[in-house]
Amino acid sequence: MNASFPLLVACAVIGQQKPLADVEPFGTKVANVVQVLTPKLTLLEEEDAKVTGTDTWIFDELAFISPRMITVEVPGKQPTRRTMLYVVYRVTNRGKKDRKFVPSFLLVDDRGNSYLDTIMPKVQRAIQAREDPMRPLENSVSAIRDIKTSTELGVDRALYGVAIWDATPEPAPKDGSPRKTIDPTHNGFDILITGLSNAYKPIPDPVTGETKTQRKTLQLKFTRPGDEFNQHEREIKYTGHEWIYQ
Repeated sequence: MNASFPLLVACAVIGQQKPLADVEPFGTKVANVVQVLTPKLTLLEEEDAKVTGTDTWIFDELAFISPRMITVEVPGKQPTRRTMLYVVYRVTNRGKKDRKFVPSFLLVDDRGNSYLDTIMPKVQRAIQAREDPMRPLENSVSAIRDIKTSTELGVDRALYGVAIWDATPEPAPKDGSPRKTIDPTHNGFDILITGLSNAYKPIPDPVTGETKTQRKTLQLKFTRPGDEFNQHEREIKYTGHEWIYQ
């Protein structure tokens, strides 16, 4: 158990929380516990890097808490009482060089809707107060930086952040425009994260002949076997992950 990640995770009883050292071990697929991934480049990616002479890398560790929900009063919104979905994460660089982190978080539900995470300072402060008031959390803009190496024993230079989506139940727009809040009828979703690696693939377009760049992306998979009424974070289950290019 890595006690250097002092974020709190949810208990079965709403409002109660346990310190990380008291919950399930890392790597278990249990809702609302910490998952730790230790990715590595594939042999093909390493070989391509040697051939092209590029410095291809991937962050050595990503820890995250399965998505949670919080209700916050947000002035200027209607209704002002908003239900927010969020993921708290930690990125650690254990390589020999500092690495640039430029994150992007896209939630794609099983209805075909997609939502970029949003920057909401008041919600971010409420999440930090719930998780760990002493541990600042970065959003997807303030997180952009070089993450220094954490190779020395006892030295933690990891970045702690949060991705946030508005999950307030609202009807779909009548004009057919994309939803701005998560569809409350969904049964599952993926979170696609880019910025954890600089690996990419140039893909020629068969129609135009133009070359498009696909970036190495982490796909986190979740199910939510509930309904649109009385939604709760306990319904969200982590089912695994996959690395893809898109």
